[in-house]
Amino acid sequence: MERIDLQIIDDPANTRVYKGPGHYAATRAQDVIRRIEVAFPQLHFVSANDCRLESLNAIAVFAGQIESVEFIAVLADALDSTGTRIAPLAR
Repeated sequence: MERIDLQIIDDPANTRVYKGPGHYAATRAQDVIRRIEVAFPQLHFVSANDCRLESLNAIAVFAGQIESVEFIAVLADALDSTGTRIAPLAR
């Protein structure tokens, strides 16, 4: 079994995406997850956002393999178009 863990947060450097009232990072991150699931039907993420909608944690456990280059391309495009990014690893 393989596992993908993502914590998606706002990308303050991305100013092309509207981030006004009602446009929280967690709700925009849900769009990222949907795009990944469409591109890779074998993945199903279970996700939860924090209470302030500043981040979304998503986990997928799956059997088999996915093409890593294609996955990264889909992920990068989805993050860029939603004004989000992957949170840095906590140390």
